[in-house]
Amino acid sequence: MEETKAETKVGEEFKYIVRIAGTDLDGNKKVWLALSKIKGIGFRTGRIAALLAEVNPDEKLGNLSEKNIEKLDKVIANFAEYKIPPWLLDHQKSILEGKHLHLIGSDWLVSVRGDIDFMRKTRSYKGIRHELGLKVRGQRTRSTGRTGMTVGVKRKAKEGPAPPPAAAPVEKKGKIPEKKPTPAPTAPTPAEKKAEKKAEPEKKVGGQKIGGPEKT
Repeated sequence: MEETKAETKVGEEFKYIVRIAGTDLDGNKKVWLALSKIKGIGFRTGRIAALLAEVNPDEKLGNLSEKNIEKLDKVIANFAEYKIPPWLLDHQKSILEGKHLHLIGSDWLVSVRGDIDFMRKTRSYKGIRHELGLKVRGQRTRSTGRTGMTVGVKRKAKEGPAPPPAAAPVEKKGKIPEKKPTPAPTAPTPAEKKAEKKAEPEKKVGGQKIGGPEKT
């Protein structure tokens, strides 16, 4: 069977790992895709770098000769010096250099940290957001980016009307309350009669005493 254009032969000179711009790249991937592993190089800039180095972007990186690899390394190291529109570079109008730059690898990481420190020192809005560890580009923070003790929702209980007072117990219908029986009257004893007579006060009617205790 004939091999298609996408398939390539793996010979003795095939390089499984290719080092460009201080980064180890996978030789089994296409040139533009393998270059995107370098910090500061994406899919579009990787394809542009391959075309500037006069290399087929769809060729496997391990099949390139040492001469073509050196060309790629040189183009990526001096990417901003070629006729490339400024909007394609990652550092436009650099504050320190005063010109358009395209940084890659460790230089890109150092530059990003320096830019953040500069914003923090000038107390700009973005610098303060970086310092507080919050989102910088206007994203919502009500439902996303919640870390630490802010996870979860705490809602206050709604203050409703006071509960009604407890109703008095209602007696069931059909039941008549029982009446306690009154004790029957008893006849006084002779001793009680004698005590009642002694307790009666004396009365005078026509100069004579009526009532009072009996004389024995």
